[in-house]
Amino acid sequence: MKELQINEETLRDGQQSLWANRMKTESMLPICSALDQAGFSSINVMSGSAFEACVLYLHEDPWERLRLLRKFMPKTDLQILIRGRSAFGWRRFSDDAIELLIACLQKCGIQGIVVFDGLNDLNNVKWHIQVSKKLGLQIHPALVFAESPVHTDAYYAQKAGECVTLGTDSVNLADASGLLTPERIRTLIPAIRQAIGDKVKFGLVSHCGTGLGSECYLEAMHQGVDNLSTASLALSQGNSIPATVEVLAQARQMGIKMELDDLLLRKIDDHFLWVAYSEKKPVGQRVPFDRNRYTKYAAHQIPGGMMSHLASQLKNLGLENRLPEVLEEAGRVRQEIGYPVMVTPFSQIVGVQAVFNVIQKERYRTTPSDLALYARGFYGEKAAPIDANVMDRILEGADAKPIDASEVFSEPLVKKARKELGPTRSDEELLLSLFFSKPTLEKFNRNKKPIDMAATRTPVIALIQELLKRQDIRKVSVQKGPLKLGQTF
Repeated sequence: MKELQINEETLRDGQQSLWANRMKTESMLPICSALDQAGFSSINVMSGSAFEACVLYLHEDPWERLRLLRKFMPKTDLQILIRGRSAFGWRRFSDDAIELLIACLQKCGIQGIVVFDGLNDLNNVKWHIQVSKKLGLQIHPALVFAESPVHTDAYYAQKAGECVTLGTDSVNLADASGLLTPERIRTLIPAIRQAIGDKVKFGLVSHCGTGLGSECYLEAMHQGVDNLSTASLALSQGNSIPATVEVLAQARQMGIKMELDDLLLRKIDDHFLWVAYSEKKPVGQRVPFDRNRYTKYAAHQIPGGMMSHLASQLKNLGLENRLPEVLEEAGRVRQEIGYPVMVTPFSQIVGVQAVFNVIQKERYRTTPSDLALYARGFYGEKAAPIDANVMDRILEGADAKPIDASEVFSEPLVKKARKELGPTRSDEELLLSLFFSKPTLEKFNRNKKPIDMAATRTPVIALIQELLKRQDIRKVSVQKGPLKLGQTF
């Protein structure tokens, strides 16, 4: 019987999707032992945005978080998500910076690198694959799903076949926007499977923002997917991904083998429900599927974070009533510039251009500099060519010379940084200086907090501490078997 494996994503995708990466390390450590022993094939523990949140908002050392997670989860493969050439920052980094990053991640205990590129241009991740293989790490490229006339089953099958040629350990499809449907799954997975063969594992992650994530997983199991990414109950559904317990129940009904410990899964769910309660964080709620809402969303594909930014930007201009126009224009802009996948930075590029086009009453009168860089090839190969007339407007008055990204990647950035910062900087400190501005790091170092190891308390102690906060409780009794304890306040 074929076994379905689970990649656990509570610490990465779950909290990124629902809690804006604000979960502290001290909330993770108490449950690490259960996560480590539950039977997951891998646990993804961090992404570029989570790394940034540690520095910018939590004032925690992200490197120390990784070391502690490895210490408390010695058994299971730990993975990390890298945002292509942008890695853990917003600029595009050279070969030597990417290599140093992957080496540092390995030293912290990471065993698998998951890497994606917003254009699905494998030239942008080829170096990550080569370095990971050289260092003995697993490498798992994720092709990002999008809806457009050019993102066909054949398109993804070809990209998946190219991943296999590069020697990757698996091929994965990432539906970050929740655009996949069960109907599309029925044709897409067989096409990818035919391209990669039976020896290479195929994994899927699909989000629930449109209400289809769970149905897509169910259909993926029918189509023989090898690996699904799930999260604990508190951090599933909504804009996140399906819950582990839900997928486990469905798999068992279908007769699919899964080696997960039910008792430990309940313990994991209880822990993160407790974290949500104690830190006043929202718990994921199932989103009902609405055909009309899905159709409107698929037309522009602006993700939730960017949607909030657009609404705020228009409100500040006194133009909040024009959001529907901007969204319609965003769909038109995306089509004209070659259907980029709407992830960072392309969702921002499309959204900003759409706002300009609407409020200036002349399309492409003003264009952001990042759009010109995109048009010139700085970000990589486009899924489709840019409309010729639009290309003229984008590059009007600007340097139109095509950019060879390989020249940018070969620039010796690390050597230059070492010379500027001095030889006493550790590799981790040097990378932080590349990823963040000097004022940001100065603020981080002023406010940096040690990770509270005392927070790794047992559930019983946590319960007692919570009860002590209550002013309306007069008596507490606890019983286990013949043992009974009571206390009157």
